[in-house]
Amino acid sequence: MDGSSLHKNLIPFDDTFVLYNSDDILSFGLVYFTLLPIFVMVFIFSWFITTRELESCILAAGHVVNDIINNIVKNIVKEKRPLGLFANESSFQKNSNRSGYGMPSAHSQFMGFLTGYMILRVLFFWRFDKSIKGLLCKYLGLLLLIVSTGLVAFSRVYLGYHSTKQVSVGVSLGLFLGSSYFVVIQYIRRLGICDWMMTWEVSKFFCIKDSSYRGSKSLSEERKDWEKRCEEEAQVLKTNKIE
Repeated sequence: MDGSSLHKNLIPFDDTFVLYNSDDILSFGLVYFTLLPIFVMVFIFSWFITTRELESCILAAGHVVNDIINNIVKNIVKEKRPLGLFANESSFQKNSNRSGYGMPSAHSQFMGFLTGYMILRVLFFWRFDKSIKGLLCKYLGLLLLIVSTGLVAFSRVYLGYHSTKQVSVGVSLGLFLGSSYFVVIQYIRRLGICDWMMTWEVSKFFCIKDSSYRGSKSLSEERKDWEKRCEEEAQVLKTNKIE
């Protein structure tokens, strides 16, 4: 048995394997934007691990639902990807997820969902200083989110994975689902379901909290609390030395 038969079923891990033109610097740069949804999911996971905030779980669950809907729509519409990288019969991605249906673009829909949810979250519930600096942080953050969404969608077209129509539908559907999901979550919160979830033993075990809407602290407040604890500990050490 030769070596080729042993590895005939090996395929690349599509979620992080992106083709680009090595002679095109823009193509290389856009690879990082096309991988942005993966970086976002890593951030959400890190957010939960470091803060144990329920909001990170809510956002992650929304992305899972969004991805399921994307797959359902793709299998209903059954629109192929544009000819290009996948036109070659010998392409290593021909029989992979990247050669499947392209309408709507999953990456674009992911970013549209994130943008739709976070814009409403920031505008209506995030606390910012009403100073010029606070307002700049607020609106520059929203602008960065919108620009990133546009660049992810553009990268999918430029790299040949989707058509303009496919990414446009993806972003639009994602925006609708993200904003709708945000509204649903607000009703769930008003019904007290999130507060009830905080009483679960699993929530207590993992020290999960829900301070996004109640008992939240700004970075400056956390800094002041830290300074106060340091002063108290220094005072205790000083008292113990005197004794």
